[in-house]
Amino acid sequence: MVTLTDVLEVNWIILYFVYGQVFFITGLVTGLQWRRGSDLELARPLPWLAAFGIAHGLNEWGYIFIPLQAVYLQDAVVRLMLIAHILLLAASFFFLLQFGVELVLPQATRFRWLRALPAAVLLLWGLAVVIRGSSAQDPIATLFAIGDGWSRYFLAFPGALLAAVGLWHQARKARRRNLGRIARHLTGAAAAFAVYALVGGLMVPVSPIFPANVFNYDLLDRVLHLPAAVLRSVCGLGMAFYVVRSLEIFQVETERRLAEMEQAQILMADRERIGRDLHDGIIQNIYAAGLSLEETYHLVRESPERGQQQIRGVMAVLNRTIDDIRRYIFDLRTAEQTRELEKLLESLVQDLRVDTMLEVDLEVVGQRCCVLDGGRVEQITQIAREALSNVVQHSGATRVTLRLTYAGDITRLIVTDNGRGLDPSLPAASGRNGQGIANMQARAEIMGGDLQVVSGPGAGVCLTLSVPCGSSRDEMELEKT
Repeated sequence: MVTLTDVLEVNWIILYFVYGQVFFITGLVTGLQWRRGSDLELARPLPWLAAFGIAHGLNEWGYIFIPLQAVYLQDAVVRLMLIAHILLLAASFFFLLQFGVELVLPQATRFRWLRALPAAVLLLWGLAVVIRGSSAQDPIATLFAIGDGWSRYFLAFPGALLAAVGLWHQARKARRRNLGRIARHLTGAAAAFAVYALVGGLMVPVSPIFPANVFNYDLLDRVLHLPAAVLRSVCGLGMAFYVVRSLEIFQVETERRLAEMEQAQILMADRERIGRDLHDGIIQNIYAAGLSLEETYHLVRESPERGQQQIRGVMAVLNRTIDDIRRYIFDLRTAEQTRELEKLLESLVQDLRVDTMLEVDLEVVGQRCCVLDGGRVEQITQIAREALSNVVQHSGATRVTLRLTYAGDITRLIVTDNGRGLDPSLPAASGRNGQGIANMQARAEIMGGDLQVVSGPGAGVCLTLSVPCGSSRDEMELEKT
């Protein structure tokens, strides 16, 4: 009877090709996603992880490349290639151990000398292998047997464990920063490295020395009926998936930096505008009113009628000044409420980008011209969240666009996707046609607004929410008088 192990042994070239490709892609993507100027602790050791992935992938491809070339090359050249192969394996595990040490140790620590520990271990490994191999009858075979096992025990095993601990610690920090989804990806990466510490660090060929006499390839074959390369490939897939998803934290960091810069620019522009307006308008009017009152103080005794006329003029100036102050307060209130809505929508978009493979865009069109109270901001945000949830669960879309439009005293939110659309033949209580849209319509009615859904099979969905503002500029002026 043909077993799975027999099939894998026959197709060992494919197995090692996939194994190497998984690690090579992990290293390549990690290197491309690395941000040199990032403030995140995770950014500092990432080049070591990228080096590990690329070097280990090349090493696994060596199991395919060297036997193929051995048919055509001289024995001396083949021996050099075998030596380079085992050195590349040790180097890849050195990179893994360095990644784990850098990830666990804080940047400012009095134990900086520990960062040199991986290099010391690699040096000791090299000396031990050379001494042991030089006294053997077959140095190359001994080099492979001893070099492979010892590199896994002293470099791969502690490196993978330290990486797991460091990634788990980073997951806790991400959770404290309200990055729950990225925290879960980091936790998954930590689990993948922990499992790799067992199958990639402890599992070696059979040897009479502990732990190789217990944890070895024969144990995997007896218990799981699988070669070690399969389990390591599965761990590599887990590491690749979770590490790549975790690297989206750099995109979140970039977007937050841009949002903070935009917010700072808006605040600075508001301060400059208010400063100019106060100096050129309000302060000048108040100063002029003060001078007029000082003049009136002396004028009242000489000519009461002229004094009263002067006082009426001062009152008119002060009333205009009060109107200006109200207008400034209205503008600030409008900007604050509407910016809060934009920030909440941007947060929804960022979360969706992290959790899914959708292309999500947020567009803001028009000039802020009315007040959105806290209740309306909350309701609009909930409707946007429900609409995006429907897209993810039911539409099969690859792209979603949110457009926030300010049009006079109406604020519109338009959500469009390129999904399969709504099927009018489905009953109203099922799937995407059901309770979700009813809830959104109820929220729109609470705000005195309107919700329209336009769709057709294969045509995507266009959801338009129109909400009247809480109060316009004129209404606010009436409220204050």
